[in-house]
Amino acid sequence: MKFPVLILVVALAAAVISCGNKGTVNTSSNTASNTPATTSSPATNTNSGASNANAPVTVTGKWEMVGKEGDWKATVDMVGMDGFLWSVEADGSLYKTDPATGNFTQVGDKGSFTKLKHLEAMDHMLWTVEGDNLYKSDPATGKWERSGEGGGWGKTVAMAGLNGTLYSIEPDGSLWKTDKSGNDTLIDKGSFKGCTDLAAMDNKLWTIEDGSLYWTDPTNLKWAQIGKEGEFNNVTVMISGSNFLWMLDNAGTMYRVDPNGTSTVVGDRGSYGTTTVLTTLNGKLWTVEGGSLYKTS
Repeated sequence: MKFPVLILVVALAAAVISCGNKGTVNTSSNTASNTPATTSSPATNTNSGASNANAPVTVTGKWEMVGKEGDWKATVDMVGMDGFLWSVEADGSLYKTDPATGNFTQVGDKGSFTKLKHLEAMDHMLWTVEGDNLYKSDPATGKWERSGEGGGWGKTVAMAGLNGTLYSIEPDGSLWKTDKSGNDTLIDKGSFKGCTDLAAMDNKLWTIEDGSLYWTDPTNLKWAQIGKEGEFNNVTVMISGSNFLWMLDNAGTMYRVDPNGTSTVVGDRGSYGTTTVLTTLNGKLWTVEGGSLYKTS
């Protein structure tokens, strides 16, 4: 919940901790504006990180499979950046996928991301939380390096890149910013408690906290609640695309949410019930469902 707090700005005292290994086509249409469904179904494990460099996303609800059926059954996370999909599999290996064909190639050493917890694309680099550490990787070469002194990232709840800065939230509601050199700064202590999702859009950070949607300007910490209290309680993932937030609820229904909080159902209700990964690229939504890759256009 949001509430006034005394803002503390301190340097993160992080312990240096070693990191072992480094670590069929369906057609459907939009329905009228609705809020996320209320259901007790389990939350879907999806990726909430999306590249700010992506083109504006325009989605009608039509979708098609890309590549071979079942090729993505081991994918645990994926982001879109620089015209390609970058995915990490359960064995910690990184892959680059051509969105036009679905053809993929392994990048870097096999198993380099075995302790992956969070994946974010920012400024042509992949940023990952693995174990208790933050890393940045050059996807063109697969080379990586630990960012900062190491340690302190194990409790990170969510992470998003905005204007060349990584923002992360911890369970106690603290908001941190990290520059490209790995320097961490605490910019708010406690105001983001209850946060489950974080996305960056229109120079603001967007969060779901205890089921309510907020935006925050990280430069001055001004914030506003968007929509009704608890309206987004059943959202399992939130990512950003140009001008809209894309949300998936635990009934498998996709929503497009504008900056005013107006929600519109994308496709048929429940049609994303088997989605395990969600990201944006080239003006489309990309999902992994039942081990196969799909694009929604």
